Amino acid sequence: MKKILLLLAGLSLLILNAQDKQENYVPLDISGVTFETMSSFPSTEKIPVPELTPLTPLKQKRKESGTAFLKRVKVATQTRMEETYPLQSNYRAKVLRRNNVASSSKKEFDVLVRKYNDKLHKFRDFIDYDAKVHGGQPISQNYANLQDVSLEFDDSLQDPNLDDPYLPLITAYSSKKFSAKNDDIRALIKKTKKAYSDYKSWLFVVSIEDYDHADKVLFADRTATAVLDAFQKKMGIPERHTIVLRNQEATGTNILLALEAMVKRIQPKDTVYFYFVGHAMAGPSGKNFLLAYDGSVDMMSREGLIGMNRIYNTFQRSKASRTFAFIDASFNGITDGIPLKKGERFTAPVKKTKYHKRLNIINASHRDQMTNAYFSKGYRLFSYFLIKGSLSEKKQDAGDMFDTLQKEIIKISQSYGPDFVQEPEFYGYRNLAMQK
Repeated sequence: MKKILLLLAGLSLLILNAQDKQENYVPLDISGVTFETMSSFPSTEKIPVPELTPLTPLKQKRKESGTAFLKRVKVATQTRMEETYPLQSNYRAKVLRRNNVASSSKKEFDVLVRKYNDKLHKFRDFIDYDAKVHGGQPISQNYANLQDVSLEFDDSLQDPNLDDPYLPLITAYSSKKFSAKNDDIRALIKKTKKAYSDYKSWLFVVSIEDYDHADKVLFADRTATAVLDAFQKKMGIPERHTIVLRNQEATGTNILLALEAMVKRIQPKDTVYFYFVGHAMAGPSGKNFLLAYDGSVDMMSREGLIGMNRIYNTFQRSKASRTFAFIDASFNGITDGIPLKKGERFTAPVKKTKYHKRLNIINASHRDQMTNAYFSKGYRLFSYFLIKGSLSEKKQDAGDMFDTLQKEIIKISQSYGPDFVQEPEFYGYRNLAMQK
């Protein structure tokens, strides 16, 4: 009995010592750990990959008590842990942005991220080993900011066999829901003062996002709605002077019939705004066509192809004193980097746009270029700046507005890559005011 009591007493002492040892354990000081940058990988957007520097332990100051020193180590360690969190969060955000921009260097990117994660593994092992030596429990799992950088979104946004750095943009944003809270265009429309109803102005909007025999035009519906709201509010265009055809409604026949009906109602000194967002192409002769909902890329269905000259001649026959045509489509048949005719860069030699008296035409891109989406905003690139320009409070004519939007569109499109540069074209009279 005496031996059993002695044994229990010994075990109790060991447990108390162990508990005391754990209570007195101070996590390893990592206050000297900093993030440095290593060589960036080739990409559309350069992102430095963080690298952990070697540990530099704190030293006890002269005449500093052991208790004060341990307290300072604890505070320094906790502070450093908190400081690493925003650094990693920022890094993860940049990684995600980079994946939305380019896939051409995915292999190099994966290698560097794995290298970074290996460093984190060693760092966590070192902290846990120090805790074990001093009788403490592993602590690295307590810090969410020391978790690996995930590669999960690489698999979801990119195809490792792709060479096109532009496609992940379409993949990433094709199903994204954009919040009205962060929509600067909607905010701009909302704060714009509503003009008095002007029964001398007309608006004709054609929007085709989902085609029957062609690829989707990203953000076309959303963009057309914003154009409609902006022009009606700023120009004072009444509902009864507004014609809108969307998707299935926008067949070749419907567009031409509605256009003829509107032109018959136009009176002298009226102003007409024509807006189209969708696909366009050039025929074998180089003539420009808009692709209606029922249009066929292989030219077998002529009903769905609307010649631009036919539209412009219709406006020329009208009594309107001025007409503005805004065409957010590419006449070389390429939208968002995807050609209408698969495997073909250009559909045909594109002829230069001809314009008529009293008609101003602004095309979204040069006749040999594609049109792009403004992915981060959720609108078509050309139309985004067209809306901003039309809502401007400063006095400007059509030429001034065009110069501003052209500069912005070129800058944004250049960031997508040299093959995606988009330069709008202007045909007509620059000094014609956008509104009365």
